[in-house]
Amino acid sequence: MSAVDERAARIAGLRELAAALEANPDLPLPDHRIQHCVLADNDAAGLAKVTRAAELLGTELVVTDGSANTERKFDKITYEVFYVSRQRAADWSALTSYSGAVTPC
Repeated sequence: MSAVDERAARIAGLRELAAALEANPDLPLPDHRIQHCVLADNDAAGLAKVTRAAELLGTELVVTDGSANTERKFDKITYEVFYVSRQRAADWSALTSYSGAVTPC
């Protein structure tokens, strides 16, 4: 499936979900936040993708320690695009590397 077809299929799926939720008021609503984690080969590419999303959404770009995010509210739904820098990901991995292996005294 091409990237264009994949995009169209995902958008159609979101519309189908909205229709199902509207037609069946007893269905529980999913979380009020939709998040997209940008995957990129390097920090510059990740930042560029989130910057472009902010431009398209007309929202503020927030950059902290090389990581970036932007979000826009659509009534009660928030759509967020974010990128976690390589350093922040490495820091998190190091912080949690002993998780479950060390018991505090």
